[in-house]
Amino acid sequence: MCKLTFLIFVGALLAAGCDTGSPSDDPDAGGDAGNDAAGTDPDQGIDWEPCPLYVDQPAGLLAECATIDVPLRWSEPDGPTIGIFVQRLAAGTQPARGQLWLLEGGPGGSGADFDAFMDGFRALDPTLDLYAVDHRGVGRSARLSCPDEETGASDWSISVSPGEAAACLDAVEAVWGDDLDEFTATAAARDLGRLIEVAAEPGKDVFVYGVSYGTYWAHRYLQIHPDQATAVILDSIAPPGEDFVHYDADMDAAAQDFLALCAEDSLCSSKLGGDPWAAVGDLLATIEAGGHCPAITTTWGIDAPSARTVLAYLLMSPTTRTYLPAFVYRLARCDDADAVALDHLLDILFGTPETTYYDTLSSDALFYNVALSELWPDPEAHPTVGEIDAIEAGLYVTTGLSPRVAAVQDTWPAYPDDSYVEAWAKTATPLLMMNGDLDPMTPIWVGAEAAKHLTGERQWFYTIPRAAHCVVNQTPVAVQGDTPCGLRIMLDFLADPTTEPDTACLAEIPEEAFVGDPAINAYLLGTSDLWENGAAAPPALARPPAPLLRALREIRRLAGRAIAPS
Repeated sequence: MCKLTFLIFVGALLAAGCDTGSPSDDPDAGGDAGNDAAGTDPDQGIDWEPCPLYVDQPAGLLAECATIDVPLRWSEPDGPTIGIFVQRLAAGTQPARGQLWLLEGGPGGSGADFDAFMDGFRALDPTLDLYAVDHRGVGRSARLSCPDEETGASDWSISVSPGEAAACLDAVEAVWGDDLDEFTATAAARDLGRLIEVAAEPGKDVFVYGVSYGTYWAHRYLQIHPDQATAVILDSIAPPGEDFVHYDADMDAAAQDFLALCAEDSLCSSKLGGDPWAAVGDLLATIEAGGHCPAITTTWGIDAPSARTVLAYLLMSPTTRTYLPAFVYRLARCDDADAVALDHLLDILFGTPETTYYDTLSSDALFYNVALSELWPDPEAHPTVGEIDAIEAGLYVTTGLSPRVAAVQDTWPAYPDDSYVEAWAKTATPLLMMNGDLDPMTPIWVGAEAAKHLTGERQWFYTIPRAAHCVVNQTPVAVQGDTPCGLRIMLDFLADPTTEPDTACLAEIPEEAFVGDPAINAYLLGTSDLWENGAAAPPALARPPAPLLRALREIRRLAGRAIAPS
């Protein structure tokens, strides 16, 4: 029997849904403390070179890359340096009118996740040079590495389990010592300011886009450089003062909001009843009691905790969340055809992949370092593991991230807070702020905090109906291939950030449907009907559509490695 063990890669969690590519397998390029990284002097421009090739790199992506020296310790500007890795995709129309700097989430995500996004974005707006930056401590920016804990033979494959955290810390401190305290959001924001200064061109606009933790990073940048950028976009907002204590409880609450839509839908409610949330609870209780649907629960080793995690993964994308209520319905009923359909679905989601969808450019060590310092209560206010476990026990939909962080809180040292932590930027820079109201990772009640504090004349906050995490990619569309409304609003804002963007497309976002697309249903379930069996399957898809492919890639990354039945 194979236990369905979910090896969650924490460093990518807040960025889920925005990953668009798999980087190369050279995780440590970027140098150690004091290294003379290949790059540039601020007075001599940037030495751009051809980028390393990435797995799944789009054929049209012809980016250039460079590593730019910045102070390891910003308090010692003439001291040792580290190299910050940046990738540039030149505008399709030259000369470019400006620059767009892209900040990935996590903390711990790599700028390489933007590869395909950059390629697609240039087709929509060819007037901007696009830059993707590796936060210090990830990718090729002096990555915090734990080689023995990030192998296929370690506890959680490329992820660092709580039991491996002490050894990982030893490995990182052996390289960096006390300078581990220099791997902070503030230092990364100063790095960004230096890179923008070095890359600046007269007369060109400078835009900064952050997603998830990337919004936290972009906001810190605004605290330090309130006037440098022309405009800033915050997508799926992680505000000052947010922490990972409530991460799973917030995801569970977002799941309740989603299933409230099921209760209002005649088809979905006819399958799960007038209280779909109660149907989820009933299923979990049945699984917990044991013996239910052995063709799935035994073969895949699904117990109640792992079933909760399956539901969490399905919730993360508008494409896959369609299958969450049907998963509950089919697993509760569990006739022979349901077992076949669910086995097919689980194999697509977690079985042996045709391609490696995860990477080692992200860094769990950087995640622990920032999360346990800035995104977790101070040591005197730490929640106990027991308190976190008690919260977790009452959840139906959860990744198990909060208990994982709690288990490491007394192992990984927190660096001291600076004056920027929990404070808000004072800036007149034009801002576009967007958050989905079905975002399970930075839910709307978290993201909307920004609307209370960033209220300048050209600072706009929009709730994007039915969008998930990363609204530029994960706003539902009426027709496959349409540009998502969140991205359309961003494009309009970039065209003129001094004028409120056109948001007419908000009215075009389709209502939640619980039928799925017959071809995608067949791809995921082996039958064209989302709920019932016996329907003839349409011709097989040669390749999943892009939104589904993104969702599957992210599930693979978060699961950490391939998981297959025995």
